[in-house]
Amino acid sequence: MTMGASRTTKLLGMDLDPRLTLNLATTKQCAATSQRISQLRCIAHKEAGPSPHDLRTFVIGYGASKLRYGSEPIWAVATDSAKNEMQKTHATLARIVSGVPSTVDPESALLEANMPPLHVLCLRARLSIFENTRACQTDWMRRPPPEPPPRAGFRISPLSRDELYAFVDAYTKDYGITQSSPREERFFRSSIPPWFAASAHRVAIGLELPIDHSITDEEELIREKRRVSEEALAQHSHRSWILATDGGVDVPKSAGVGILLSSLNSSEIKEKASINCGARPCSYRTESRALLLALEKLMIPRIRHRRKTLLVVTDSQSLLAALNKGPLSQTDWTEDQIWQRLLTLTCAGWSVHLQFCYGHCGVHANELADQYATQTMESGQYTEQGIAPLWHTDLLTCFTTQLTNKWRSTIRQDTHRYLLCGTRPSDLSGKDLITQEVLHRQELVHLARARCGESELWGRLYWAVRDCTNQCRFCNISPEQSAYMRSNNDPTAPGTDTVPPSAREEDVSPARRRTLTRRRKEKCPHCDSTLTGFSNLVSHCRSFHPEHPPPLPELKCDFCDMVFPTRRSTAQHRNRCAHNPDATRHLNSSARRRSLLPQDQPASTSTPIGPQETLHHLLLECPGTLAVRQRLGIEQDLRLGKFSQWQLLHSRKLLSLLDHLFGTQMASCSQTRW
Repeated sequence: MTMGASRTTKLLGMDLDPRLTLNLATTKQCAATSQRISQLRCIAHKEAGPSPHDLRTFVIGYGASKLRYGSEPIWAVATDSAKNEMQKTHATLARIVSGVPSTVDPESALLEANMPPLHVLCLRARLSIFENTRACQTDWMRRPPPEPPPRAGFRISPLSRDELYAFVDAYTKDYGITQSSPREERFFRSSIPPWFAASAHRVAIGLELPIDHSITDEEELIREKRRVSEEALAQHSHRSWILATDGGVDVPKSAGVGILLSSLNSSEIKEKASINCGARPCSYRTESRALLLALEKLMIPRIRHRRKTLLVVTDSQSLLAALNKGPLSQTDWTEDQIWQRLLTLTCAGWSVHLQFCYGHCGVHANELADQYATQTMESGQYTEQGIAPLWHTDLLTCFTTQLTNKWRSTIRQDTHRYLLCGTRPSDLSGKDLITQEVLHRQELVHLARARCGESELWGRLYWAVRDCTNQCRFCNISPEQSAYMRSNNDPTAPGTDTVPPSAREEDVSPARRRTLTRRRKEKCPHCDSTLTGFSNLVSHCRSFHPEHPPPLPELKCDFCDMVFPTRRSTAQHRNRCAHNPDATRHLNSSARRRSLLPQDQPASTSTPIGPQETLHHLLLECPGTLAVRQRLGIEQDLRLGKFSQWQLLHSRKLLSLLDHLFGTQMASCSQTRW
C-alpha cells in the first residue's frame, strides 16, 4: 500500500466501516456531491442561467446521481444523522434548480424544483433491486440471508425481503397489488437472434406529423391535427388490412384493445380483442399491451392469407419511438415481443406500416378504437381472460406515488409557499402561464423566491437583511421599521412617497442610485479632501501624499471612547452602541440566517400590529395593496376567472404588482432581451 492511501475497506467504491452502518460512505458521498454543487452553481446564475426544466435534468443527472450512488444498501443501515446529512445535500440541489436562497425550507425547495424527496428515491431504488433479484429466480430469494443479531447501536431499516415487501404492500394494497401479484417477465436479453432481424426493413414506422405551431385557437388546432393525420394515413389506404389499437386508463379500470377494419373509413369492425391491464397501469403500458394483443390475436392467425399488406394506426407516439430503435435495441419485454410478432409477419412476406395519428381529433379509425376501449372499461367484459401481468415500471410508479403523497400530507403547513400553493409542484415550463411568453432566468428566480417568501426586496430575506419587523408595511409601521428605512433614504419606506414607486425609480439615474449608500465620509489628514469609504482614502493618500504612511484602519466610535481595529467592526458596534440615539434595538439584528418558518421571527420592541408581510397577505388580504391590484386589473381578473391564482404566481403580472408596491426593478427585466 502506498503512503497516504486509504486503508478503509471498499465495496464497489463505497467505504465500509466496521459496524456496517455505511456512515463513512455517506459522508464521502455528501462531500463529493458538494464539489458538484459548486460546479452547478456556476451555471445556475440567477440572471442568465438555463431554463428550470433543463437545469433540473442536469442537476438530477450530475448532482443527485452522485449523492444516490449506493443508496440502495445505504438507506437500510445508515443512521438517522447520516440520512439527514444526505437529505440536506439533496435539498441544496433542489434550491439550485429554482434559484431560491439557502434559507428556504427543504420542502418548499423540493416542490419548487418538482423533485421528490430523497427517501422516496432511495426506497424506490431498493425495491427495484429486490424486484430484479426476484425475476432472476435465484436461490437467495428462496432462502434469504438471516437478519444480523440485534445489539446496541446497530439499527436496521427494512432489510430483508419480507420486511420490505410488507412495507410496500401497505402502500399498494388499495390497488390490488401485493407481493404475490404476477409480474411481467424481466428483460435481460433479446429473444430475437440477429439473423431473424434481416427482414426488419419490411416494417416502416411513421413517427412524426409536423403541424403549424403558430395556431393558438383550440378548435383550429384540432382541425390541423386531424388534417395532417388523415393525409398521412391516406398514403397507405391501399393496404389490405387496417389494424387500429388504443389503450384506456380510468383508475382502477384499464383496457388495451385492438380492432380490425376492412378500410380506413369503414365503420364495420371485422374482429376485436381486448385485455384488462390491471388497476394501476400507465397509458404507455396499455398502448403497448394493446398492440401486442392485436398482432398476436388478430394478425398472426391470418399470416397465411394471400393479401399481405398491413397498416397499424395508433395514437401512442412514445410507443412508436421505442419500436423505432429496432428489434435488437429493445430494453423491455413487451416491445421485444411486439418486434418478434412483426418479424414473424415479415418473414412470411408481409409488409407492415405503423403510423402515428393524433388522438381525439376525429380520425375515424382511432375514434372507433377509443370508443371500444371506453365501452370495454365500462362493461368490464374483455375477450382475454385474466389480468395482464404487472409491469415493473408500474409497480415502482405506484409505490413512488403513494410515498410522495404520504410525504406531502405530512409536510409543514405554516410555510410561506404552502399558504400560496399547497403541495402542488411549480410549473417548470419557463413560460408565463397567462400570456404563454417565455420568461427569462431572472424573472423565474424572482417568481420562485416570491412564492417562497424569500426575496431580498421584501419578505423573510428582507427582514433578515434589513433590521425591521416582519409586519406588513402597509398595515403596520413600527418605529424600528420606519426609522431604519428612512435613515437609509429607502424609497420603499411607508409614508414617504407622493408619487408611485415605479415613477420615483425612473427619476433617479443609475449613477445617482449607486450614490445613495451609507459609506462613511473619510477626511484626508494631509489636505482638505473628503472621500467616500476607507479604500478611497488609502488610494488618495498613496497617490497624492506618498511621503506620508497610509492611514491605519483603526477607528474610534463616534459615540463612545471604544477603538476598533477595522472600519467594519466599528460600524457594527456603532449600529448597536448604547450612546447612539439611532441605534437598532433588536437583540438579533445581524444578517445571519433566520428561522425557516414565518412565525419564528425576532420580536420588535413595539407591539406588533397587523399581519406579517407575506405574499399571501399582499395578494389576497391586505387593504393597503387593494388599490394597486385594482389598477393593474389583477383583482377583477381573478374574480372573473380570466386567470387563476396559480397562473398569477407564474406570470409577469406578479412582478408588475411587486414593482408597483415596492418600487423594485423586477418588472423591468421583462423588457430585456438577452
